[in-house]
Amino acid sequence: MNVNLNGQFEAAAEPEAVYDFITDPDKFAPILPYFKGLTKTSETEFTVTLEVGVPQIRGKSDVQTKRIGAERPKFVKYQLSGRHALGIMDAKMTFEIEPLGVGSRVDWTVEAIVSGKLASLAQGILIPLANRQIKSLAQAAQDALGGPPGGAAAVQPGLVARGAASFKDFFGGKTAK
Repeated sequence: MNVNLNGQFEAAAEPEAVYDFITDPDKFAPILPYFKGLTKTSETEFTVTLEVGVPQIRGKSDVQTKRIGAERPKFVKYQLSGRHALGIMDAKMTFEIEPLGVGSRVDWTVEAIVSGKLASLAQGILIPLANRQIKSLAQAAQDALGGPPGGAAAVQPGLVARGAASFKDFFGGKTAK
């Protein structure tokens, strides 16, 4: 199953500070929804342990992450590979950083292929749940980078994210912080 997500957020921090934050796994990884641990293997490679799944089926996954492209302070591109007893996820995640009059705008994209039993069982809710988690991540990144420029709410989810409904009450899941 292909899962393609995109969106943007604005932050008070200048592009250099945004780039430094996104390329520092010690700062960026802990804001990931359901973060459980981090192991760095080099300057450009690390493993993030996350709790993954849908509310009824959960488990931990080690996501191998490698920075495969970067130009300070304009963009960062990661390749991700996660394995779980119920499935496999391979993805590319790109962050494009643009200066604003004050602060920065970050356009992000995720292109993933998810396969296995989890993708089959959760097919109808996987993308809405992923959108919810990505929106939570964008908000956490914006907060960590000084909030929106001028203090106004500026997290702007992509087209798919805007159409996604919250499944929390329906499935009884807990929200990410």
